[in-house]
Amino acid sequence: MKEANVILVKLEFLQPYLKDKDISQSQFADAVGVTQSTVNRVMNGKRNPGGKFVSGVLQSFNDLSFDEVFTYGKDLSNE
Repeated sequence: MKEANVILVKLEFLQPYLKDKDISQSQFADAVGVTQSTVNRVMNGKRNPGGKFVSGVLQSFNDLSFDEVFTYGKDLSNE
């Protein structure tokens, strides 16, 4: 099966960013427009961020760029 590239969150950047800004996962979820459980799964590496998550981060946090928060990686779910 062909490997697919997926968008991944750079947790080594996002977790300290949220802590420095004193933003809880619940507040982050509200700002991004997703559920807290979605944020929790993404932050725990159990789910890749979807388009709504990515666009919500970039629209709600103007000081962040795609390259700061996200990267591309291999989709391991099909293996």
